[in-house]
Amino acid sequence: FADFVNWVVESLLYAEAENITMQTADAFAKTGIFGDQFENMFRNALAAVGNYGEIYARHFESIVPRFEVNMINDGDTGLLYSHPFGQVNTIGPGPVKGGIIKSILQRG
Repeated sequence: FADFVNWVVESLLYAEAENITMQTADAFAKTGIFGDQFENMFRNALAAVGNYGEIYARHFESIVPRFEVNMINDGDTGLLYSHPFGQVNTIGPGPVKGGIIKSILQRG
């Protein structure tokens, strides 16, 4: 269940970054990640509640304004982002020799 909910939340973040709204929810791709019966899960969630920005504007904007530093739609902040959508059975590049932290410290 947690994976299902997480993927829906990720889709709402991704939809905002791609300018897909409640009105354009049909533009979101179908998925087969949880089987055919859930192929429209992302579209249905968007049509019901909107993307992350729409939810924020509706419920939180009057309490905690969304300053430019925490906007994700301009493409250069990276504070909120969706994990890449794709096949879940792909393998990433693997570990970095010596470890990630060590490579970051060496890079500076």
